[in-house]
Amino acid sequence: MYLLNNLNRIKSEIADALKASGRAEQKVELIAVSKTVNSEEIRKLYSYGQRSFAENRPQALRDKTKELSDLNIEWHFIGHLQSNKIKYVYPTSALVHSVDRIELIEEFKKYADKTGVICPFLLQVHISGESTKQGFDPSEILDIIKQYNNDNRLSIKGLMGMAPLNSDTQTTGDCFKRLYTLFNESRQSEGSSYKAEVLSMGMSGDFVLAISEGSTMVRIGSALFNRE
Repeated sequence: MYLLNNLNRIKSEIADALKASGRAEQKVELIAVSKTVNSEEIRKLYSYGQRSFAENRPQALRDKTKELSDLNIEWHFIGHLQSNKIKYVYPTSALVHSVDRIELIEEFKKYADKTGVICPFLLQVHISGESTKQGFDPSEILDIIKQYNNDNRLSIKGLMGMAPLNSDTQTTGDCFKRLYTLFNESRQSEGSSYKAEVLSMGMSGDFVLAISEGSTMVRIGSALFNRE
């Protein structure tokens, strides 16, 4: 029952955060980050109504999509993606959150040509300032969007970002504000292949703050799957 209790609590916190920020009529999609759990726990959470799950390792995504192919799961990929591992996430992913460099965008174009399938993705923006995190520099992201906003081999749905690990509320909030501003500015560059539909920001420790700053999608792992 701990999974159901966690899921209900998080849904309630999401609803409260939306109401507190004047967004009560809007929705935030909950992505269950299942990277640390087995297929049995995913099945349990699925039975409680959760449909969107995410993995951060390409091979794990490949394996779990096979193990759970009888379920109608919407799979997301949220980890660092090497070019030679795209084959494991494309075209099984409903959304790749972590396209963080030009090389990867070009590889997605090649896979679209090769498979005839267009895999939706987000552009990861480096908002934390941490050297351990990847992503496009905020100063270049709008130019990159303009470069690719009308390529019919791509489906770019928005932006993703992560705040610094263990940062204070002010620092985290500033990071989210910065990304939300870029997200809004990017609407001016929408085209056939870029739509500012998804702003993926917020994890177990900061999703309430992320929602208050405009997030439309949160990625929750430990807060969902921890037994405590």
